[in-house]
Amino acid sequence: MRDLSLHVLDLMENSIRAGASVISVTVRQDSARNRLRIVVADNGPGLAVPAKVATDPFFTTKRGKRTGLGLSLFAAAAERAAGKLALRKSRLGGLSVEATMQLDHVDRAPLGDLATTLAAVAAANPGLEIRCLLSAGKRRREARSRPAPDGLSRAGALAAAVRKGIAEAGIS
Repeated sequence: MRDLSLHVLDLMENSIRAGASVISVTVRQDSARNRLRIVVADNGPGLAVPAKVATDPFFTTKRGKRTGLGLSLFAAAAERAAGKLALRKSRLGGLSVEATMQLDHVDRAPLGDLATTLAAVAAANPGLEIRCLLSAGKRRREARSRPAPDGLSRAGALAAAVRKGIAEAGIS
């Protein structure tokens, strides 16, 4: 995938398909340690297989498909940038997917348009709560989208809050 926000979109779609009603997206930029950390966590049922199985490109839980490339592609993107991917139980009760990578690595994909990604998911899923935490150094910003009947207006508000948060936190 061309940018990291598309990996976030894939993970959010997986969470929704698994039945999650709350998804949290965290982006932490630590310039002092030269690290970028992206975490997508949900309150879904979690993962029924070991992490090694889930990141195998020939494993999928989707009926009618033979491959499950999402996690393996995100793992490869992290590894290309001297990082790794970890799967854990989330604080929300479901799955947490955490990618860490070297911030200034020449092969690190750009973050992309995270605001539009989250807004698109919010617009298409009005019953979904989306939480977004953005931080760089001591600067920290949060944006939230709560379930609402009007998915478009909440999606626009979420996009504006995420764009402002990225700018104020200084995430690149």
